[in-house]
Amino acid sequence: MKKLVLPLFALFLFSCGGEDSAEANTTEESGSETVENQEEETEESEEKSKRKSPRTLSTGEIDGITVEVDYGSPYVKERTIWGELVPYDEVWRAGADEATAVTFGADVMFGDSEVAAGTYALFVKPKEQEDWQIILNEEWSKEEHDVWGAYDYDPTKDVARINVTPEVGENLEESLQYGITEAGIHFSWEYMSFTIPVSAK
Repeated sequence: MKKLVLPLFALFLFSCGGEDSAEANTTEESGSETVENQEEETEESEEKSKRKSPRTLSTGEIDGITVEVDYGSPYVKERTIWGELVPYDEVWRAGADEATAVTFGADVMFGDSEVAAGTYALFVKPKEQEDWQIILNEEWSKEEHDVWGAYDYDPTKDVARINVTPEVGENLEESLQYGITEAGIHFSWEYMSFTIPVSAK
């Protein structure tokens, strides 16, 4: 009888050990995936921070509505910006690298146009002697829409278009900047600036 008990006890111990081993492998695999995801996010963050035009997020409130502008911020670097680096009469990404993305936390009035809450690409068409055209477009993400900057701009996806009058100032703004003010989204770069009117619906 003792001979039968011992093999059964050994089999019981082996079975327990097998389950522990399986759980350990599952935990290790799950932990490995988490580490890999964290490493990918870190690498992406580091890659963006090393860019010549750093990715920048400007956040504020307009009439109690949260507004965010996510953009690449290029520098003047003694270059001629308007009409050369940024051509006139062509749709521009309004920043550098990926499309400039604007997020509205609630429905807003974008100029005279009603715009639903959500994220949109912001494009600008500079003019030499006329008002500039500001465009909101549905496709803003490389991952979600397979678009990059203004290269894949599709006018059929436009949500709103308005005109603004740019102002030429005396002080040089070396890096492109967006700010959220009570009047709307303020843009400034080089000596040029303008405000995109945004308000609660």
